[in-house]
Amino acid sequence: MNNNATEQVYRACLLIVILFLGGIAAGCTHKTPRLFAPMQPDGWSVQPIGIVCRFAPDADLDPATRTPVGDEGYYLYILNEAANWDYSDTKSLLLSIWRRPWAHSWLILESPQDRLEFGHTGDFGITKPRFHDGVFEGIRDGVPDPISYLWQTMADGQFQIGKPNRPPTFVWRMPITKRRHQLIYEYIMQRKYDQFGVRSKNCTDMVIETAALAGINLIHRIQLILPPETKVWGKTVRVWTDPQYRILDYSTPDVLETDLRQLARLGIGSDVTEWYLKLKW
Repeated sequence: MNNNATEQVYRACLLIVILFLGGIAAGCTHKTPRLFAPMQPDGWSVQPIGIVCRFAPDADLDPATRTPVGDEGYYLYILNEAANWDYSDTKSLLLSIWRRPWAHSWLILESPQDRLEFGHTGDFGITKPRFHDGVFEGIRDGVPDPISYLWQTMADGQFQIGKPNRPPTFVWRMPITKRRHQLIYEYIMQRKYDQFGVRSKNCTDMVIETAALAGINLIHRIQLILPPETKVWGKTVRVWTDPQYRILDYSTPDVLETDLRQLARLGIGSDVTEWYLKLKW
């Protein structure tokens, strides 16, 4: 096989790998993502995962509007860099991932005295291959379940302080009480950040856990039902053999941002994206 053919096969396999890394893609401008796909002939389907209850039983809500309230100057911000992947079919998804291969979710905790911006990062490939590299190596080596690499948890997670290197696509702000602010601050300072994974312990999971401490539950997970194999440019690629790897669900900025935008439209929290983008970078 010549170098051009080898590179073409590598890129095809890499696309398949990235297909399953839904929490790490990004878009420069907002568009409504297609986050649902009915069952396809090859066994592929996609479905966002709902929540049972929007607010915690002890949430601080206005009794008239049933919207969050807080003490003056205390806020929780959720900042999101979405993927805007198109999950409607395999071809559309591969193209959208290829164009925008990163994303992130992070937070700002604000009081009248200060503003702390932070998040959870990882998958740097320090001690083990990065998730997409590990899956590709499995495909290359002919292992029966290359997608199983995404079930691992990396040990290279880090606590992010300050702004990441790319701006968000959406920023949502929610008022909180002084009590909630202290609860959240203690949680983020005590939380462990050394673990990082696709299915759990990632940036979006940290955001969701923190939002729950503020009294609100957010829609953030998506479920993929994966075909055992698929074809790209005429090449058949094995995805899984053991049925335990048929279903992959995880938190993703795409689902989270769709929920946050809907909440802002309903008057639950507010869209402060323009304000944030005007801050000095």
